[in-house]
Amino acid sequence: MSNQPLSTPYRMGELDLSNRIVMAPLTRMRAHPHDHVPTALQAEYYVQRASAGLIIAEATAISPEGFGWADTPGLWTKEQVRGWRRVTDAVHAAGGRIIAQLWHTGAISHPELLDGAQPVSASNVDPGQISVTRTGRKPTVTPRPLTKQEIQVTVTDFARACTKRDGSRLRWCPDPRQLSLFDLAVSERHHQSA
Repeated sequence: MSNQPLSTPYRMGELDLSNRIVMAPLTRMRAHPHDHVPTALQAEYYVQRASAGLIIAEATAISPEGFGWADTPGLWTKEQVRGWRRVTDAVHAAGGRIIAQLWHTGAISHPELLDGAQPVSASNVDPGQISVTRTGRKPTVTPRPLTKQEIQVTVTDFARACTKRDGSRLRWCPDPRQLSLFDLAVSERHHQSA
């Protein structure tokens, strides 16, 4: 074992890491486009990087409404959970650690990715960015502000994705009690724009 600090083991919360190298999340766009299930190619990609102390998986959508980047994985169906389990089992077999990065893309999504529906966000402000759709890059559109009820649904979607991650063997979702901060931030922005 090297005495270089990056090569030394580290305990991070409840995770024992073999070293202090953390692989940042990179959107690889390798999930099945029709159902957002992680693929064997994703498993291979992450296994090749299992020597990192910790892998932070690519952004993973929490719900169909939160989906907003072509060919990225989800974590809201049983098939997606099984897909992530194949990925995490392969990484664990190679001696690696992997955690989930959950997301709701909000205004960055595009109607093309949402079966024609308008993206939702904290306000009706077009972020002026680029959406990555199945047919190429497109300018973002003006989103529809979430209602208070939809904010609660989104918070619940994050919590549900955290419970589904147990079956996928992904680790380290936020504490659902912390998700109320999202609720407050979105509500405040929604009321400011009204």
